[in-house]
Order: sequence, then C-alpha cells, then structure tokens
Amino acid sequence: MDPDLREALEQFGTDLRADIRSGDAELHDALGRLATDLRAEIRSVDAELRDALGPLAVDLRGEIRAGDAETRAYVDTSARETRAYVDTSASETRAHVEASAAEPLRGDIRSLAELMAISNEGAGRRMDEQHSRTGGLEGRVRGLEARGSILEDDRKSRRSRRRQ
Repeated sequence: MDPDLREALEQFGTDLRADIRSGDAELHDALGRLATDLRAEIRSVDAELRDALGPLAVDLRGEIRAGDAETRAYVDTSARETRAYVDTSASETRAHVEASAAEPLRGDIRSLAELMAISNEGAGRRMDEQHSRTGGLEGRVRGLEARGSILEDDRKSRRSRRRQ
C-alpha cells in the first residue's frame, strides 16, 4: 500500500476518533442534562400524584369499611338462613327415613310372627303325634307286661303241677 495513502487513512481514523470522542462528550452532557430534567419532572409529578391519590385512598378506605359492615351483615344473614335450611332439611330427611324404614320393618315383623305361629303349630302337631305314639306304646308295653305276667304265672302253675 502506498505510504501516503496509508498516512492519510491513519490521519482520517485519528480525526474520526477525535470527532466521535468530542461528540461522545457532547452526547453524554446532553443525556445528563436530559436525565436531570426528567428526574425533576418525575419528582414534581410524583408529588402531584401523591397529593391527588391521598384523598382517593381515604375515600376508598371509607367505602371498603362501609362495604365490610354490609358484607358481614349479608354473610351472617346468609349463614343463619343456611343453618335453618339445613336443620329443616335434616328434620324432613329424618322423618322420611323413619317413615320409609318403619313400614318395611313392620311388614318384616308381621311376616316373622306369622312364620313363628306356623312353626309353633307344626311343633305342637308333632308333639301331639309323639304323645299319642308314646301313649300307644305305653299301652302296648302294659299289654305285653300283662301277657308276660300271665305267661309267667301260667308257667309257674305248670311247674308246680308237674312237681305234684
């Protein structure tokens, strides 16, 4: 590369850097002034907003407190109504269950009583039959005992005749 051209380019780069640095400093100063101005504006607006929001906050707190009392009253009323509804519903449900469960239970008890009566009748018949059989057997045993006595007596009398 040509030394003159090279020197010209280096000089151009140096000048350009110097221009950038000087522009950099100017830009830096301009941005610093702008930042300072913006901070002052923000502080000014911040104070104005605080002054405007202060009364609004007080008003809102008052409305919220008033709403709290209304909400508590509504919730208390709603809770009482709900408890009353649940109590009524529980009573109605209990009565329904008792009524619906009692009738089938009565029917079951009636059926059981009828079955027991039938069973008792059958047991009574069987006992009567057994008693009559026992009575018949007792009569037969007495008859057999009588025959046995007669036979023994007859046998004794034959023996005594033979001996005579």
